Amino acid sequence: MVDQEQILYRGLTRWHTLAVVVGSIIGTGIYIRPASVAQLMGSPIRILVVWILAGALSLTGALTYAQLAALIPRAGGEYAFLRTTIGELPAFLFGWMRLTVSVGTCAAMAVAVTVFLSDLAPLGQPWVQLAIPWPGTTSPIDIGLRQILAVLIILSLAVLNLRGVGHAGRFQAGVTTLKVVGLIGLIVGVLAFGHAPDKSIPDHASHASAVGSTGFSAALLAGLVAFNGWSNVAMLAGEVRDAERTVPWALLWGILGVIGLYVMVNVAYLYILPMSDIVTANSSAHPTASSIASRAALAALGPRAGVVLPFLFMISALGTLHCNLMAVPRVFYAMARDGLMPAALGRVDPTARTPAVSILTIAFIGAFLAVIGSYDRLSSMATFGNILFFALNAWGLIQWPVGKETSIRRGSGRWLPWMFLVGSMWLLVTVIARGSVEIVWALVLIGVGVPVYFVIKGAQRNRRANLPGSPPSGSASS
Repeated sequence: MVDQEQILYRGLTRWHTLAVVVGSIIGTGIYIRPASVAQLMGSPIRILVVWILAGALSLTGALTYAQLAALIPRAGGEYAFLRTTIGELPAFLFGWMRLTVSVGTCAAMAVAVTVFLSDLAPLGQPWVQLAIPWPGTTSPIDIGLRQILAVLIILSLAVLNLRGVGHAGRFQAGVTTLKVVGLIGLIVGVLAFGHAPDKSIPDHASHASAVGSTGFSAALLAGLVAFNGWSNVAMLAGEVRDAERTVPWALLWGILGVIGLYVMVNVAYLYILPMSDIVTANSSAHPTASSIASRAALAALGPRAGVVLPFLFMISALGTLHCNLMAVPRVFYAMARDGLMPAALGRVDPTARTPAVSILTIAFIGAFLAVIGSYDRLSSMATFGNILFFALNAWGLIQWPVGKETSIRRGSGRWLPWMFLVGSMWLLVTVIARGSVEIVWALVLIGVGVPVYFVIKGAQRNRRANLPGSPPSGSASS
């Protein structure tokens, strides 16, 4: 019998895999989210502590996933982990979340690409404007050139992935290189050419008042959003060469590298901008303001940054979008092979050896959401869904039978999953307590997956019962 994992081509090298980790993380968050952290923390030291802790929590998660990837190097990542360690229902709900909630990440990144593109070339007004009901408000839907471009971007990247994972890996490596070089260029440009504001002038936005646990957790969540995406590489394990070694290596060094970059870029922001400019930059509290990255670049480089920054933001969003289009279809492929999704999603292109139907499915759903959804709403729902299943995966590793341990789980490997679980649960409780509409809808959509699972299992039993030679209902089985 042919191993189902060998149907997919293991065409991703060590550097392709590292590019997926880094490219999935560095999106638009680091250019925007520091303003939200600053509003909640109020002082430079606290801001840097939050970013270091967000990186440390992400690192414990990455090391937890590294252990899981070494134990279970299969396509589908978290789906395979959960199915093996906890059971089929949690694994199915993860895939269902990826299909209904987290697929919004693809749409959100496509929308972000067009937003930054419009800074370089005006895209005009929407051709059609609609308003659909949403609890407590209405949600506007615009249809115009921006939406058409978002759809075309998603479909074009889907076509690239259909050609083969090697082509996709090389594209991702190139885009990630541009992202990292651009971020380093921003840091160097600000620190080398910028001038710190006059510290003798009182900055009333900087304060040292006490920060409560709710405010601290909200700031930490804002930081984690900018670190989100590192888990994508686990879904590609079935196509990584020497996955047992390569995936843990890429997770460890990828996260450490991003932590260093993120701390340095925040140092650059704090160096060049007064706190009053940081806390009033683009965020939920100031939706029409320019981003903190734009303000820092303009302060250091002047009008020259007006062209460079939108291009840098656009490349970052494009790379994150491509990582999701690479990784998420592998979840649907693995589920279909296990009979938990339509069999068509498990089909592999005989030439390119890619899960073609799954890739097209995620592309079409993402394209649809790119037209009807907003960036903030889609990204908030996706982040909550990811944190929920981070906690479940950590628990799965913790309760893994002792007899199945490998050397990677000895020593510090025992307490890392506990740290990640505690941190994830704390964030979940805090986020749910805030009661935002997006979180409620995310919980509802994930909950709908429970009856869907039992309907699928019932259909499976009926098919088996109707197969020729099946034992009569109620008869004993071996």
